[in-house]
Amino acid sequence: MAMLLVVVCAPLTSCLSAPSTVCVPTLTVDPDNPRPGRIVTVSTTDACPLPAGAELTVRIQPVGETIPLAQARVTPDPDGSFAVSITVPPTIRPGRAVASISNYWDIATCPEGASCASAAVEFTVAP
Repeated sequence: MAMLLVVVCAPLTSCLSAPSTVCVPTLTVDPDNPRPGRIVTVSTTDACPLPAGAELTVRIQPVGETIPLAQARVTPDPDGSFAVSITVPPTIRPGRAVASISNYWDIATCPEGASCASAAVEFTVAP
């Protein structure tokens, strides 16, 4: 006796829908090897659109530390691009540091269920 097995599959929309794209700006620090007390420019190389009138807070702190040592505010262009000058704190120790947008996800939208990275870049503070 032969048995015929028929499987009916209903597509699950949650499995078939494309994952939401997340736009996180790419940052640069110039110069990328500053001494303490020097002015650097933190800017976007790949920007993400933001609501009109958005104000971003850019911070500098040692890698692994939670308290920023310097910060600046900037209003990005309509496409989300910006460049802001910020002084590397004179009290920062030489070594790895990070420049980040501390309030990016307060302004931008991270889709539900997405993994949204912070907008940050590491650089080295020279001795």
